[in-house]
Amino acid sequence: MSPRSFRPSRRVAPAGALLAAALLLAGPPSPARAVLILDPVGDFLPTYTGPQLPGLDVVAHEVTLVGDRLVIFGRMAGAIADTQAVGGLYLIGLDRGLGTPRFTLSPAAPPVVGPNVLFDSVVRINPDGTGLFNNIVAGVSTPLSPADITIVGNEFTVQVPLSVLLPMATRPPEAWTYNIWPRNGVGLNVQISDLAPDDGNSPVQAAVPEPASLALCGTAALVLLGYRRRRRTAPGKGASAGNLS
Repeated sequence: MSPRSFRPSRRVAPAGALLAAALLLAGPPSPARAVLILDPVGDFLPTYTGPQLPGLDVVAHEVTLVGDRLVIFGRMAGAIADTQAVGGLYLIGLDRGLGTPRFTLSPAAPPVVGPNVLFDSVVRINPDGTGLFNNIVAGVSTPLSPADITIVGNEFTVQVPLSVLLPMATRPPEAWTYNIWPRNGVGLNVQISDLAPDDGNSPVQAAVPEPASLALCGTAALVLLGYRRRRRTAPGKGASAGNLS
């Protein structure tokens, strides 16, 4: 019997198995992050009459559309918990298409603040980790689940289901805009400590995968491509070594 009779056969794993293995090694996609928008430190409104606690000063923010949720992130110059003693609140005004400059209206004004800030609804975050969504144009207030609100030090994150936010919206979520303002009570503009942005709205951003996730997915694609190339160059069944010359 010739030596070729004892050559062990080589089996190549199916493409699906190789791709699944590569994706398993890559793991789940990393949490998506949008572009963080910075706000100046210590820019308390001159009309604000309350205590200038660092926890009532916005220094960074972003609102991101992630799947079926709107993820709102805010960073203050100091601890959020410290603001509870002075009635601290964090409001995120959303313009979903019917926004108007409500800071110009009585009895909140005078004084007028943020005349270019438009909103038709408000997400409210309390320092104790509770919150609600006030759909102003629909006249409906909906409590938010504490499980969807995270407060750590000087940062808060809230994930609001789109099913709660969509009633009476006239634009799709990716076309919404927002403004964030801390305050030490409700009802009057003199209780608003900061506006972020200063006078106007920022756009809701679409989530993008982290670069690490893109690299890992690219690795999985390269594994599959390498497999296909090997299949093209491998001899067919029953081919002899001479057929490859």
